[in-house]
Amino acid sequence: MKSHLLKLFVLFLLLLFPTILGWSYIKNYYNFFISNTAFGIAARYYDLAVQKTDIKGKEIIFSIKNATPIKDINGKSHDFAMDISLDMEAVTFNVPLTLSLLLAIVLGFKMPLKKRWEIFYTGMLLLFMLHFFSMLLFSFCTIAPVANINPYVHFYLARHYLAGEILCAIKDFFINYVARFEPFLIGVYGWWEVQRR
Repeated sequence: MKSHLLKLFVLFLLLLFPTILGWSYIKNYYNFFISNTAFGIAARYYDLAVQKTDIKGKEIIFSIKNATPIKDINGKSHDFAMDISLDMEAVTFNVPLTLSLLLAIVLGFKMPLKKRWEIFYTGMLLLFMLHFFSMLLFSFCTIAPVANINPYVHFYLARHYLAGEILCAIKDFFINYVARFEPFLIGVYGWWEVQRR
């Protein structure tokens, strides 16, 4: 057992550098896709139109405005426009470690090729779902405080459920803990699947 764990550790270390290198090439595309899609869903829920998207370093900046006109009882328009930014790497910073560990588990045990692919694809799907769900919560909890800008914005956004303390506490848990322990969680999944065969 000890020799097998040592073999997995060495394989993990050998895979780490190529994984970091590969991730550095695709991370901007992946992060943009996850952030843009998750924020787009949150914006649509709040009836907001995304006018423009900019990237500055790790930040993605969304220029938004109300999609439905706001008028007071006198017929005066009170439309609003603002920029909201998200940290694109808030939940994906551990991807190279996670992928290296998953690959080491998949390649380090003797099993049929079909089973290897099944464990790898399922692990990747779980990782994607974790990132997407975390970024979706992040988007909802980033839009909700905007309601405090003025009464018209509050009225406009409060027509829908505004992310409250409970939802934002779940977001904090995912971003502060689950994202940090993501390699361990995916590693446990891979190990469990290997032992189940």
